[in-house]
Amino acid sequence: MTTTLVRLLLFATALAFSTAASAQGLDPGEVYVGASKVNIAPQPNALLGKIWEHDETKCEIGPGLDPLWAANTRLPWPENPNCIYRGGFGIGPENSLTSFDPQYGLWSRSVVISDGTDTAVLTLIDGVYYFGRYKNMCTRCGAFELAEDLGAELQIAPSGFIFSATHSHDSPDFIGGWGGVPQWYMDQVADAMRQSVREAYRNRKPARIEMGEKLTRNQNHERRNVYWSAEDPTVNWFRAIDRSGAVIATVAAYPAHPTNGPHAAEANADWHGRFAKTAETRFGGVAMAFPGGLGNMSTDGGRDMGITLANLLPDVGQGTPVANPDVRSRQVFWNHPITNSGLLSLGTPGLFDRPFDPAPANVSAGKGANNRCQSASGTSVRTAVSAIRVGTLTLTAGPGELFSNITNTIEENEVKNGRLALPISIANDGLGYIMQAFEYDPVGGQVVGFLSEDVGYEDAYSIDRCFGDKVLEETLNLLNSGF
Repeated sequence: MTTTLVRLLLFATALAFSTAASAQGLDPGEVYVGASKVNIAPQPNALLGKIWEHDETKCEIGPGLDPLWAANTRLPWPENPNCIYRGGFGIGPENSLTSFDPQYGLWSRSVVISDGTDTAVLTLIDGVYYFGRYKNMCTRCGAFELAEDLGAELQIAPSGFIFSATHSHDSPDFIGGWGGVPQWYMDQVADAMRQSVREAYRNRKPARIEMGEKLTRNQNHERRNVYWSAEDPTVNWFRAIDRSGAVIATVAAYPAHPTNGPHAAEANADWHGRFAKTAETRFGGVAMAFPGGLGNMSTDGGRDMGITLANLLPDVGQGTPVANPDVRSRQVFWNHPITNSGLLSLGTPGLFDRPFDPAPANVSAGKGANNRCQSASGTSVRTAVSAIRVGTLTLTAGPGELFSNITNTIEENEVKNGRLALPISIANDGLGYIMQAFEYDPVGGQVVGFLSEDVGYEDAYSIDRCFGDKVLEETLNLLNSGF
């Protein structure tokens, strides 16, 4: 009864917000836009026995195994369940976080765009990764489930949601690869994501959108250690401006790994945090920078690169207006085969806390009819790509760390049709590096990549050599399907 009552109240509230926003009406070239950000600094409730361990030594694996660790079976290996571990370096519970950056903070940020009929929701958290589904770390908090639940609550198609993570290597591990986070904190962050979406939806007001791209070749570089890979050197962006001229939101996508030091015990959003705060200070509103084709790209300029990027954006009113901003979204799911033996061994089975399916799958993908990448396995993972259009603005969601050759192709596909694309990585899922077969190192893709710099490191975290071809093909199919 209580659950039913809560759902009815949420539905009534959403309907009231929708009615209020619609009552304002839209002029030609306008959409409804709302934005919000929610602080995700840890807030353990001591009265309920919730603990955030601040002693790093108690978070490290020692010669003996603490009974507290042994009793914690949430993740594939033992870790202190009271520690907040940071992700991205090494593997297992190695590095704990004992404080949060007070200057830039860590947040869940959301932007909602609606034409009065269809709605798009963009959410970015300061975390190393976020999965589409979880096995043990939480209940119905994966990106696909959040889209289903919030979509039902707010009357938004699940295909209209994009949930992404900045991938900062000094931010919390929300996937259990490097020790994970306490249950209470995982729940807090999932609730913060829900809250930022609801608040952004509630805050909608008529606005116009302008967009643009800026060439920034001196701000990133390719990072593959076995060949020279294609680079994506542009920061693509859009900005929502209300009728008073105030900026509601600034959203960008840029390909550069946020792995800048110092790597201490203080949680930090890396260049993404600096971009957001600089843009928010300069323009107002809520700002965020999604990860673009970062799979093979590193930063130049360290964490402060985010400040540089934000200052490269033009002044308000100097972007290209988004024409005919009707909102549309599409999404396609499939089961992809898992052929990486190392990743198959990290779960039971799964990628850290991302469950795989004991179901066979096969794929055939690629541009040439006689040269398609083909793969099959008895174990698979169900994931998706999606595309959102707001008039001449396009956003795409890739379920892992896209390589720049993929994002370049998506951008070129849209440019030839008079559109600007923001391809987003780690979007609605986090299934490792995503490169096409011609870039894949089969030796590095079978454990060896974890151990040797003479082969591709990124390939060790790739689920299958055909994954990039399949992701790109399905994304292009969506974009070229006439929606």
